[in-house]
Amino acid sequence: MLKLFVTSVQSALPLCLALAILLASRAYSPRERRIVARWTVVVSVVGLIGGAVVAFLRLNTKLIDVPTFNASVGPVTFLAIVAFLVAVWLFGGRDLHDIEQTWRHRLLTVTSLIAIVAAGVFYGFTYFFSTSGIVQMGSGILDTDSLLRLAGYVLGTVLVIVAAWGYVVSAARVPWYVRTAVTTIVFAAMVLPRAILLYQQFATRQMVPRSNLVFSWVLWIQQNEAATQISLAFLVSVPGIIALWTHPRGPFKNAAERRARKADQISRRKFLSLSVVGSVLFVGALTVGKTRAEYVPELSEIEPSTVDGDWVTVARDLVSDGHLHRFAYEAKDSTEVRFIVIKKNESAFGTGLDACEICGDSGYYEDKGKVICRECDVMMNVQTIGFAGGCNPIPITYEIDGNKLKFSVEELESHVSVFKS
Repeated sequence: MLKLFVTSVQSALPLCLALAILLASRAYSPRERRIVARWTVVVSVVGLIGGAVVAFLRLNTKLIDVPTFNASVGPVTFLAIVAFLVAVWLFGGRDLHDIEQTWRHRLLTVTSLIAIVAAGVFYGFTYFFSTSGIVQMGSGILDTDSLLRLAGYVLGTVLVIVAAWGYVVSAARVPWYVRTAVTTIVFAAMVLPRAILLYQQFATRQMVPRSNLVFSWVLWIQQNEAATQISLAFLVSVPGIIALWTHPRGPFKNAAERRARKADQISRRKFLSLSVVGSVLFVGALTVGKTRAEYVPELSEIEPSTVDGDWVTVARDLVSDGHLHRFAYEAKDSTEVRFIVIKKNESAFGTGLDACEICGDSGYYEDKGKVICRECDVMMNVQTIGFAGGCNPIPITYEIDGNKLKFSVEELESHVSVFKS
């Protein structure tokens, strides 16, 4: 659940923040409100559906190649955002909803709608593609683990949407030059790293000149990807802070103005609290949460076993405590074939390779009495260990001989390919 929560925040933050800024920057007169709203709904739906369709095709077919998608849609998105930023700076501090709409108003509206479509496809692809981690191979959407991962993904998305809404409301209450500067910085933080990576991709294909400076930037971006994401999380709270700081001051003309200012200040404080809480949660998710979500537990030590002719033997007393035990057999080609044993009841043991058909030889570990796949975090039903299917260990047979468990060398040799890199 935590892993999908972090993934959701990472993929939804640039998408929702971009759409929020673009939606808040449309210009229209009061009588054109419905028309612009309809066009906004259309372009938003088209963009998001486009991103979802591309993600679906990438997950289920071979029609979509991610580098090709980035190389084709990326430049269009970047140009659309640059055109929007130019329109924003040209617009200046004019009233978005002036009854007399000028060419600057029209330019801002058109560029924002075009950028909404492009951003919906480009950033929406990443968001929808990330949903592939909700349902793991061998499980269904209604399985408990899948539902928990879905809950984490939805929670992360909802928090980002709420924070983006708070950003838009707060941004409308700050001076135009502050709003414009923050908008530019946000898009720069989102676009520049992607543009540099895209340039390097074109350079690799010999479509543009190679540059050692660009290559060094690419290395820096790859090593400091978290810094870019954290900067976006921090920028979410900036308008709220400035909005509270720049609230109207001066003497009141009458009691009505006093009440209006008081209500406005209370509202600004609420949205400041919302944006700050959102930023703190996002920074926590992208730092502590990400570290915990990506933590890979160490496998337990290999325990002693003995090769006796055609058998590998394990002391029965060693594996009769109900905990997971790991053993290894060195095959003829020197490959280490790992296998696990856990006592299921008084008369039966769960035995299998320390690998499965889905996640390969990543192995299993025990946590609080539960056996968990190290690769996908799926929790095993101990009673099903020894049976094929799902993320269960690949089963191997055993025989009980007095105070020993015996495993066939021939069977272990037959699984060498599972543990070869």
